[in-house]
Amino acid sequence: MFRFIVIFILTLFLSTATFAADERFVVEIKVDVTDENASIAREKALSNATKAAITAVARRISTQEGANRIASMSDAQLINFIKETSILNEKNSDIRYMADLRIIINEDLLKEYMKEREIPLVTHSDASIMVIPLFREFSEDTPLLWEVDNPWKQAWDSSSNTSAIKIFPIQSSSGNMAALDALKAASGDAEALSKVMRMSSASDVYVLDAAYDGVEGLKIDITSLSGKHLSTKVSGAKSSGAELFNKAVLQTRQKIEELVLADTQAQALNELELTILYPFSSLGQWITAEQKIKSLPAVSAMEVQAMAQGKAQFKIRYQGDISNIQRQLISKGYRLENGGNYMILQNIGG
Repeated sequence: MFRFIVIFILTLFLSTATFAADERFVVEIKVDVTDENASIAREKALSNATKAAITAVARRISTQEGANRIASMSDAQLINFIKETSILNEKNSDIRYMADLRIIINEDLLKEYMKEREIPLVTHSDASIMVIPLFREFSEDTPLLWEVDNPWKQAWDSSSNTSAIKIFPIQSSSGNMAALDALKAASGDAEALSKVMRMSSASDVYVLDAAYDGVEGLKIDITSLSGKHLSTKVSGAKSSGAELFNKAVLQTRQKIEELVLADTQAQALNELELTILYPFSSLGQWITAEQKIKSLPAVSAMEVQAMAQGKAQFKIRYQGDISNIQRQLISKGYRLENGGNYMILQNIGG
């Protein structure tokens, strides 16, 4: 029989208080440990809380692979990255230690270590990604979305976001259900997807069309409103049920994170130019579009080059890559399409 039983429960979340340091480097943790005596329980709680806090911060500032490399370090190494540990509240008994902790990670030291070890440091991304989990028993079946027996959406609804960016499932609200059904999502209906995206204040939407891959795992087609598309397979037994879908959530979340963060890291410091043609039906429509484009965070300048009946050609100067501009335009109700030597701006509602 084991001489002691350890129960360790960690709950991580960003502090809502105001800190001088970057809030990504501040973590609040609840600990509850039972051991031979309260002193040993406290020591184990603080040790495990240190590892959990640094791992949580690593997930916020690096890729999944980078976070895994940091988490694999020994406790003796990880303790060096702790700048401050505050006990907000604590209770103990003869064998149990419970506390609410606030841990601040040494930002400069952790970043320097990541640089030396060539662990990628993610530039802060304000992307907010909404996912729409569709499920089919077989690939040719009609997809499920809002149905209560959609295990793929159930897995997303019960998951917690551990990504460096905000990734969340579409909510089963009356507004979303009225605006979008499974078939519209599967077909990439831009108007419907844009509407639910705006209602949720998201910057992009990813449709996750999942089906069983025979009896071994899942195949998931991933398509974003901004034009990204890829497929991934998740290994595992169909009979494992929720375990398979929970694994698929983690793997798919990582794929989306990699796509979005690659765009963020690829943003150039120098300004780029883009020539755009916009067909419009009224002068008011053009004025609205012009105002919205000028308000985009990435756009530093807009110059009208030519105006004709129902058409405007203009040039914008912007920072970042074109996918960043595409995401921002989608959030305003527009989409860019390739027209050869120029881009065509399409109104998709907004």
